[in-house]
Amino acid sequence: MPRPALCWLQAPGLEGLDPQELARAAGLELDRGGVLEAAVVNIPEAQAPADLRLRLLGRPVQWLDLAAEVGGGQPQHRLARAAASLARAAGRASLGTLAPVYTPQANQRVLVAGQGLGALEAARQAALLGHPVLLALPGDDPASPAVGEDPAQVARLAASLPAGIEFSPASRLDNLTGAGGSFQAWLDTPQGQSRQRFGAVLLTPAGGWETEPSPPGLDPSLARPLMDWESQPLSSQPGWRQVAILVGVSRPASAQAFGRALKAALALQGQPRLQVTLLFREALVAVEQGERLYRQARSAGVLMARLAQGDPRVAGEGRTLIWQDQVLGEELELTPDLVLLSQEISAPWPTFLQNEVLWPPRQRLLPEHARLDGGRTARSGFYILGALRGTAPGGERLAEAAAAAQDLHELLGGGATPLPAVRNLICARCLTCVRVCPHGVPEHQDDHIQPAPAACLACGICAAECPAEAIAPPGWSTAELLEGLKQGLARAPKPALVLFACGQSVMPALASLSRAGRPWPAGLLVQPLNCAGRVGLELILRALSLGAEGVLVAGCHDGMCRSLTGNLRARLATGQAASTLDELGLGADAVGFLHMASNQPQTLARTIEDMYGRLGRPGQAGQGE
Repeated sequence: MPRPALCWLQAPGLEGLDPQELARAAGLELDRGGVLEAAVVNIPEAQAPADLRLRLLGRPVQWLDLAAEVGGGQPQHRLARAAASLARAAGRASLGTLAPVYTPQANQRVLVAGQGLGALEAARQAALLGHPVLLALPGDDPASPAVGEDPAQVARLAASLPAGIEFSPASRLDNLTGAGGSFQAWLDTPQGQSRQRFGAVLLTPAGGWETEPSPPGLDPSLARPLMDWESQPLSSQPGWRQVAILVGVSRPASAQAFGRALKAALALQGQPRLQVTLLFREALVAVEQGERLYRQARSAGVLMARLAQGDPRVAGEGRTLIWQDQVLGEELELTPDLVLLSQEISAPWPTFLQNEVLWPPRQRLLPEHARLDGGRTARSGFYILGALRGTAPGGERLAEAAAAAQDLHELLGGGATPLPAVRNLICARCLTCVRVCPHGVPEHQDDHIQPAPAACLACGICAAECPAEAIAPPGWSTAELLEGLKQGLARAPKPALVLFACGQSVMPALASLSRAGRPWPAGLLVQPLNCAGRVGLELILRALSLGAEGVLVAGCHDGMCRSLTGNLRARLATGQAASTLDELGLGADAVGFLHMASNQPQTLARTIEDMYGRLGRPGQAGQGE
């Protein structure tokens, strides 16, 4: 087992801390130069000087942002928190192994399957970024437009394609497996079926417009497709006019369709003597500037009506809409002069994506999620563009295709990507990791688990859920985390509260308060994580068994987790831990979960203070906010 040494570099927020005293308190030797077996560094790797990074190359290293964990307060409390954090990191480093990484290969082949603007722009951008591209077309003519696209614009784009793009006319993508850096695609071509490997796959089939059905009983003379709103001369008519826009009322809508409805509502509301009411079931704003557009529409005077199932009802000879207002608790009526029905661009869901063994359901592969823009899906390296995603023809498709090409280039040719370590000797082949990974990284091949080389985000969900502890991103195994908690809790003042902190939302908030001098409880031990999804039931209970009086797990808000489901799984594990403790009569309040964003530091501070202040009193520890 390597013996870590403390490499100390002075940094803002660490004033008043003596590195020699800290090293003694944490049970470490202070680095004096020379060869190191392992190391703990008190600043992030990106801030370390190049000579130190070079010196530690090939060694197990724990890079900390110690200033973010220490904060202000009494000197002895700051010393105790810093020593506990360093001991925690040293425990992990002592069991650490060198991270196996994916070596970026920027020239990996890219498959673009589809036609029209999205397919041509994605192929063009990927080729310009240096990737060999295969463009699989459903027909023979690359300049054939998709429904609703400008044929002249498509023809110009087809003529501008870089030399070297490989064309496969009259081809169909029959099957696809894998994830970023390791896709296998089965293409049906005039020459027969072929199986080929690709680093990334972009799917952009042709599609068509579908108009939302009118509410039953509505006078047909009132209803028009949303795209026809500009042709309605409402403002030229005398008196006030009422316009109702229906989006996602009769069937689920996409965020793109909701955004188009908001833009139309905003434009119409700007006309004189005209009032717009937008009726919907869910406000879908998970697109670029979606929330801003929603606020602008409300500020302009657009009335927003969120409907319950079964509303709106139609009365008054088919000309009046009635619904129950969920805020006022009253029944409201509207007799509009025009009803605009939202329109969705769509394409049939491919057959191979309906394979529930190899692919997640559509709502999980392509959820309404703020982080899945630019054609991205939950499966790393797999992009859905154009009609299949609901993106309207024109400039939106060009921007989406360019964003997808840039993202795949960064995925395949960017920084080194962690490759999960799999211990095949103890792996039970239960396929739990295959089922729970939101990015499709683990794949069952030849009776063992093979991770895709460019898809892992090191969220740790696989490690949290694996019953045999046979898989984990490098540095995030259960053994390493527990050894770190053991060493840290041994030096943390009592009562000790462990904070499992998501690196995307919680650590930035914690760091902002700590650098401002916020004093934290002496017994607070922070465990930074890439994602709250790394926290499973076992990790929570083992932290308590190692001496923690309380455990607080903090992660992103719903719909904001970079790993899509990490926050939800962590919340479920926290609930399971609470139930287990309650059954044992030990007090369910010893654990808690907090949803938060990086711009909510005071929410985090209040939750920590509330929970820590009640530790040691059975049944009184806080559950967070």
